Amino acid sequence: MKKILLTSLLAFFAVSSVQAADFFVGGGASFNTNEAHANYIGVSPEIGWKYNDNLDLGFGVSLNYSRIDADNGNYFYGANMFSRYKIAQFGDFKLLLRGGLNASFITRVSDDETLDGETSTMLGLSITPMITYDISESFTLYANLNFLGVSASYQFENEKIGMTEYWRIDAFADSADVFNTGYFQIGFLYNF
Repeated sequence: MKKILLTSLLAFFAVSSVQAADFFVGGGASFNTNEAHANYIGVSPEIGWKYNDNLDLGFGVSLNYSRIDADNGNYFYGANMFSRYKIAQFGDFKLLLRGGLNASFITRVSDDETLDGETSTMLGLSITPMITYDISESFTLYANLNFLGVSASYQFENEKIGMTEYWRIDAFADSADVFNTGYFQIGFLYNF
């Protein structure tokens, strides 16, 4: 039954994307490194639907890796539902607010066997600004301005890695790293 439902959903999206001019696919990439040679790299593919000229709805996944040193790092992965609302337009440039509901997981990679493979889980809501530029009717470039926004999250407990259960609400602006692509995620969309 699950296979039939999944196959039906995939067929629906495939047929809809061919027949309707209101769907998009795309994704972003981010990279960050610092003086201590800690690296961060990530990709985030997405698919969505243009509800109208001002509102998009979509679904995405994120796959990221962060290396702390030669023997330690983290895999970040998760899924999110999002909406984007246009608040201003200047020619082909648009300023949007992106609101998301996400589930995130972090799996440790460590030379310490008690920590290696341990996973922590977080649920969250966030609102961040983004800028888009329409290259053509089919292609759009975007930048998620992840250094600015508001968020609320819930962290599940994992005693083995010292993660306690907590709620967190943040409003943040980090002008020191505006052009660091770890915060300034760049991507593209293909509009059907």
